[in-house]
Amino acid sequence: MPHLATEHFRQMTRTDMVHVPYKGDAPAIVDLLGGQVQLVLGGPLVMSPHIKAGKLRGLAVTSAQRSRIMPDLPAVSEQVPGYSATTWFGMWAPAGMPKEIVSRLNQSIARILKLPDVQERLRIDGMEAAHSTPEDFARFVAGDIAKWSKVVKTGNIKVD
Repeated sequence: MPHLATEHFRQMTRTDMVHVPYKGDAPAIVDLLGGQVQLVLGGPLVMSPHIKAGKLRGLAVTSAQRSRIMPDLPAVSEQVPGYSATTWFGMWAPAGMPKEIVSRLNQSIARILKLPDVQERLRIDGMEAAHSTPEDFARFVAGDIAKWSKVVKTGNIKVD
């Protein structure tokens, strides 16, 4: 995801950037701390300890709005309207599942995501809960696929 998020930023801002591939966050952070690279896109869970220790400076979050987890950091979209690059998780079920069961599961998931201990656990892990209807989620997924497909095509990104 960091590669695509960076490419999306590059395309929207027409910034000249060189992509440096890494096998995970740890080697990217080591190179950022060591001055071998100037910028890394990474999640709050792995970056915030280095920010709190004063070793890294948070520049912005890639969500569409400021994060409740790091409210002092601006969203990239404040300077680059329309930019958003987030990692998300969804609940999935077999395609033929009866609508009544889907509805009950959706209501249960909504109730669970509102529990204070669940909210706190997600916050500790650098995540924010979002809930929607199955129909809205399907539209969101379709939109995300279209967005990232365009980024990949425009950036001529190939799988290694």
